[in-house]
Amino acid sequence: MDKISIMTFTDPMMGLSYECEPIFRKLETHFLEKIEFRYVMSGLVRSVYDLVDPNDLPKGNEVAIRNYNVRLAKIYEGEESIMGMPINMTNFQLFSSEHTSSIPLNLAYKAAELADKEKADLFLYNLRYATIVDCRPTTRREEIIKVVGKTGIDTKDFLWHFDGETAKKALESDFALGQKYGLRSLPSYLFEYGEKRMLVQGLIGYDNFVEIIAQISLERIKPQPIPATIENIRELLKKHPLISPIEIREAFDLRDTETVRELLEPLISDGFVKVCEVYHGWFIEKTEVA
Repeated sequence: MDKISIMTFTDPMMGLSYECEPIFRKLETHFLEKIEFRYVMSGLVRSVYDLVDPNDLPKGNEVAIRNYNVRLAKIYEGEESIMGMPINMTNFQLFSSEHTSSIPLNLAYKAAELADKEKADLFLYNLRYATIVDCRPTTRREEIIKVVGKTGIDTKDFLWHFDGETAKKALESDFALGQKYGLRSLPSYLFEYGEKRMLVQGLIGYDNFVEIIAQISLERIKPQPIPATIENIRELLKKHPLISPIEIREAFDLRDTETVRELLEPLISDGFVKVCEVYHGWFIEKTEVA
């Protein structure tokens, strides 16, 4: 009864979940070890043909999907205002007539979880980054394998699960869990504390999380801010070797990202991290020698 579990129903391609990463960094730091996080794959786009404009289909599948990619890119771009996490939709081509679903992304997370559970959530973050920041067509197998390599998961182990039955069965279990709770929107969150459960559907902010945690734990679990010391930032970066300054800002209640940059200078100078400039912003990445 000293911990609360938060199960997030999502999809690796979800811009909304990507934009919520700063909220999760704040939950991690402010609740220390009091929260256990789990991600459940929910298959946001089972078939792109369910979402294309039917008026485009007589013009051909490629035209219909191309036009859908354009509309989807605009949705992503609109989501950048939620927390300010950089979104790049340059030449966005996530779906094509050969790649018509986000199921490969969901399957990839389950395969990563089976191959190396400790690195699965980092793989999910890297997969979102590849999709939304690098704007790579991550529905394609070769792009997924690149993310596997970047995350440091053994490719052979990953592919054994990804191509076999184990990841498929695990994904089916995730889908069944979503059906059990009657999900109507993504992301959704299942809070568990002892025998208590509470499902919240749709996007919520940090204050909502705090209120729900207080309610379900009968005020037993409360947030406690931690100081933005070099050592605390270093520990956060060990857990999240690729991170945006917005996440660090939220994790330590800092004023702005310029303050984050100033605090990071010693770590940049000693080679512990490097700055990665991206479209509409920048990220910090822990170096391999750190």
